[in-house]
Amino acid sequence: MNRVFPFLFFRSILIVFLLIPCTTAAQDKVKGHLIVEDVLARPGTPVTLKAALIEKGLLGNRGLGGETVTFTVQGQHAGTALTGGDGRAFLEFKTHMRGNHKIVATVESSPRVEPVEGKGNLASWERRRPILLVDCSVLIQEDGSNPLTALPGLASLGALGKPQENAAHELSKLTEFYYNVVYVHDRPGAALHETRAWLRQHEFPVGITRMVPQEGKALLAFMEKLKEGGWDNLEAAIGRTWEFAQTLVKNRVKTVIFPDPREKKKYPRRAKIVKSWKEVRKQL
Repeated sequence: MNRVFPFLFFRSILIVFLLIPCTTAAQDKVKGHLIVEDVLARPGTPVTLKAALIEKGLLGNRGLGGETVTFTVQGQHAGTALTGGDGRAFLEFKTHMRGNHKIVATVESSPRVEPVEGKGNLASWERRRPILLVDCSVLIQEDGSNPLTALPGLASLGALGKPQENAAHELSKLTEFYYNVVYVHDRPGAALHETRAWLRQHEFPVGITRMVPQEGKALLAFMEKLKEGGWDNLEAAIGRTWEFAQTLVKNRVKTVIFPDPREKKKYPRRAKIVKSWKEVRKQL
């Protein structure tokens, strides 16, 4: 009996010792965030699927390199790509499908990073459907602490607030048979994917989301970039500011404005001024 007890004791210590590295390895895994970029393309043309694997920190984001990212499009395996030193992964892809198709990127079996998933949209659009440009500020209720003017990178999904009444319903009606929608906002950095998640959460119609500063030169540059890509079918826009209205009207785009009460300038005559989302469809 006296010989058995020391044997059991040392065996228990050995088991604990062997388990410690596994436990430590699991605890040392990094919590990453996978951000998938929305892609705009025509059916039948090659595109590049893009994802960024980052670790968020107090001093900024850090790319996580050397990790395998698996891409699926509309539930079908598209391929894998390795993240570079900046955490970005690229995969060439070609589709003949039309419409909006969900991109899902995942990092699963990694010894260094916890399993993580990110979502985006492959907008495989035909030119015969015109584009509707929507400033995200007109979708969110104003409460005196508008997150769109907060410091970049500090907002969370819940901090974006509640959607404007009827906004999702009316936009869905506009995009059901006619428009394809491009959402723009002026918040830099990682907040872009938070906005897209907010749009999905509140069931806004699927489109692509881009970060565009709300100033005339930046809006004009974005419109020119669309044209260079063959997208000269921007037909309508919904926004808030005088500069937004001035830029779009000058370029002969039908423009609906929810006026910003802080602005004292007179909006362009051809801009349609509305107070609620129920008025928007009548103006377009």
